[in-house]
Amino acid sequence: MTCKSICFQSKKIIFLAFILLAFSCKKEVKAVHEKTSKDTVSTVEPEEEKIIPTEIEGNFLKRLLNEEIGKQKYKEMQISESPYYVSFANDGDPYTVSFSIYEKADFNNDGIIDYVILRSSEGMLGGNANTNNDFIFYIMKDEIKEKESHSILGYAPFSYNIIDEANFVGNKFKIKVTQNFRTYSSSVENLKSASLSFIYKNGNLYEESYLSKCKLAKLKSKTIFNDIPGVEKRTRSIEMHNYTETIEEIYEKNDTLINASVGGCDNLILEFNTFYKVEPDKINDTEFKKETALQLLEFLAKNTQFSKEINVAISYYQDNPLDNEYIEKIKGYGFRVLIDKDDDRKGQLRFLVQIDKIDNPYQKENWEITTRNKTALPDNEDY
Repeated sequence: MTCKSICFQSKKIIFLAFILLAFSCKKEVKAVHEKTSKDTVSTVEPEEEKIIPTEIEGNFLKRLLNEEIGKQKYKEMQISESPYYVSFANDGDPYTVSFSIYEKADFNNDGIIDYVILRSSEGMLGGNANTNNDFIFYIMKDEIKEKESHSILGYAPFSYNIIDEANFVGNKFKIKVTQNFRTYSSSVENLKSASLSFIYKNGNLYEESYLSKCKLAKLKSKTIFNDIPGVEKRTRSIEMHNYTETIEEIYEKNDTLINASVGGCDNLILEFNTFYKVEPDKINDTEFKKETALQLLEFLAKNTQFSKEINVAISYYQDNPLDNEYIEKIKGYGFRVLIDKDDDRKGQLRFLVQIDKIDNPYQKENWEITTRNKTALPDNEDY
């Protein structure tokens, strides 16, 4: 496999002219399209030979571009060479989205070529919500459609991290990330960086230190619900900010729909979200809400692999009021059941169960999780 590298401050992105943004606290790694007086995209002469995708690759890129467009009106489209892009006027706040093939290989060894796509969206300003990019791993089921995708965020205005460098070495995707100065409100010299390595294996995209240094990587079952009727969907992927494995599942039976998720490194982050139809005279009934919440918790304890953690919350609420407060009175745990009305779902209450099992008190902040921190920081250092 050919080794490639990319630096977001380099001049090797060839399809648009850039204005490098400079900030007093950090050099911005994002680039912005240069606009003409007529607000059209200016192009420059290519520094390298044009990259023309094959017919199969082009069809895949066009499909991604069409999905991006959806029902939006666009100003300009380019599908003759890489990167393919589309520009939107967006009511005076124009932006351009481009797709290019960053790497292609058979990552899951099924005989079908998979892709890593660099998706870039650039607005008028570096801090604009439409300025972002990410590397998306598409594991294909045929030449056009994927069976799964996993995204590694390269940049967004208030992302936790910014990818400064990225390249493939063999089948491993290696990056250097730096804390985003906007999020951490820090000067350049105080921003922290880390080198990370990603590999697709065992049905998911993993950051390698997660596999060796995170307790949750040792979960025997990569599921939430047990093998029961009603589990409609099980999805595994990667968290875009701290690169931990995520598990999401949907349970649906009769009129009950529960969205469940698990994540974390050393600390388990467990969440269940569901809605209940409620009679008007009970929608503000405190006792009814507590009784319903306990019934939900008991169902989850019986039908998931996290009965131990859920039973901690059950034991607490059997003897204490349920008032949406985040409970931290039990060592090693934090949890709450949030019950609120949803304006879009008249006559329904949302029940959000959040349970955190804290095995590592030094991994409560994103950078600590990203770097798999195990120890307390020195007194003169913080994140």
